[in-house]
Amino acid sequence: MQAEPVAQRDRRAWIAFAVLCAIGAAAAARRIVALGAPTAGSSRFAGLDAHFAPQAGLVLLHIVPSLLFVLLVPLQFVSSWRRRHLQLHRWTGRVIMGLGLVIGISALRLSSHPVGGLAEGTATIFFGCFFLFALAKAWWHVRHGRVQLHREWVTRMVAIALGVATTRPIMGVFFATSVLTGLTPQQFFGPAMWLGLTSTYLAGEAWIHARRMPRGV
Repeated sequence: MQAEPVAQRDRRAWIAFAVLCAIGAAAAARRIVALGAPTAGSSRFAGLDAHFAPQAGLVLLHIVPSLLFVLLVPLQFVSSWRRRHLQLHRWTGRVIMGLGLVIGISALRLSSHPVGGLAEGTATIFFGCFFLFALAKAWWHVRHGRVQLHREWVTRMVAIALGVATTRPIMGVFFATSVLTGLTPQQFFGPAMWLGLTSTYLAGEAWIHARRMPRGV
């Protein structure tokens, strides 16, 4: 009786996971292109491109590993691929850990000059530190053979990373309604970051608890 609801839950989670990875990849690719060819004119997108242009090198150091991260990380959650290619799974995991370290540190550095001021900066610093903490815990547990705990902390790390992708449609809503609300990116980037990062982290935590094996089983 429970098999179908569980299957439906897993399917919905995978769809959401794939969509967020696709959004993250598209956002990263767009930013890479924009750094080479900024948007012309006086649009708000042009203003954002101008904000990131002076720190293009640091932005690329953050964005390029982020793009590789969202392209590689789905493989780590495919159990059939993991069983058939265990060594490749482990090496891919090491690459992802290395990418995550660069992503987390560069995110903290970028947080010193955020678009959304203090509200965005506090969100990115808090979750950036949490991301690095989750990465360290995942590495520590796998080094000591605690595979289940390793997977849980990897899930937290990935949920935080994909929280940035969740902010994109939230920001899209703010952009679409800005004519009515009068809000600027400097005003809504902070709330969007808190909403996206927090909701996706909580969804990851719910997934961990739903998948966790009962003690003694």
